Amino acid sequence: MTYDDVELSREMVDQTRDDWNMTCLAAGIPAITSDTCARLMAVLYVHGNNELMTHHKGFLADVRYIQLRYHLHGGGTPDADFVELLKEYVSELENADNKPIDSDSDALFHRNIPTWAKELYNRRYGIKLIN
Repeated sequence: MTYDDVELSREMVDQTRDDWNMTCLAAGIPAITSDTCARLMAVLYVHGNNELMTHHKGFLADVRYIQLRYHLHGGGTPDADFVELLKEYVSELENADNKPIDSDSDALFHRNIPTWAKELYNRRYGIKLIN
């Protein structure tokens, strides 16, 4: 398998993900659970300083799906239940950042990011959240 084959198959997977999300949205079937959607958006809100988040087509397809599913775009009224769930995860992430940092760490810039957030982004998109 060549580099071009890998790039082509990654693009096909990303396009398939977008197609799947939009098909599920049109059919009223959740492609991603509400909990996972809230977690993804909370991490994006609090730790969205990662360049990969702006270029990863699969991630962007999921964000687009979440925006459309929960009316998080334009002038619409967002889904109230989703907003409450999102607030809970944003609060958890922000509180984790306020915890004292392990003094044994040799990292110049260190953030306390919950394990679930790191694993979610790494497993779904291969994006490492910087701590």
